[in-house]
Amino acid sequence: MAVSLKNEKNYGLIGSVLVLAGGFLGIIPYIGTFMGAISLVGQVLILLALKGIGDKLGDDRPFRYYLYSVIAGIAGLILAAVLVIIGALSIPSFVENGDSVSLVGISLLGTGLLVLLAAAIVGIYFTIRAWRATYELTGVEEFDKTATWLMWGAILAIVVIGLVLLLVAAVYQILAFANLPEELERSNESGTLVIS
Repeated sequence: MAVSLKNEKNYGLIGSVLVLAGGFLGIIPYIGTFMGAISLVGQVLILLALKGIGDKLGDDRPFRYYLYSVIAGIAGLILAAVLVIIGALSIPSFVENGDSVSLVGISLLGTGLLVLLAAAIVGIYFTIRAWRATYELTGVEEFDKTATWLMWGAILAIVVIGLVLLLVAAVYQILAFANLPEELERSNESGTLVIS
């Protein structure tokens, strides 16, 4: 029985382009807020694409893993921002009262940064799992390459080359959705997918 993935292909392709554009242009002052919203719309479109793929192929892993990744990123960002803001605001009040250093403020700043790092690690882990599961379901090699480049980019992000590898992963993600066939058929004998 053939399943149509035309809508999922379009959602994923548009969403991936929006996330990439939002990531690059989001650092520009005044434009950043708008591009952050564009990036969020892109994430929602990718989630819709993975939900459709999972529903039609009988496996919800890609959607579930990517949803965990998005939730970890948003929750981590909000919690880290709250901790950093409280920490930054508490430092001047201690200095005014005669204390030279606010250990509470500095510890809150440090904790906020650690929360952000932990959220990034969890988010990347689940994103890699989502792309590997999508590769298993669709057979599109670029999904597997996206996961591989994402993993190496995350590992090497401490040096500049890691950021370049993350860009390569984003390009492979776009290519993966572009190469996603519009129809897949499940063969009755082995249960594997066959491109129509």
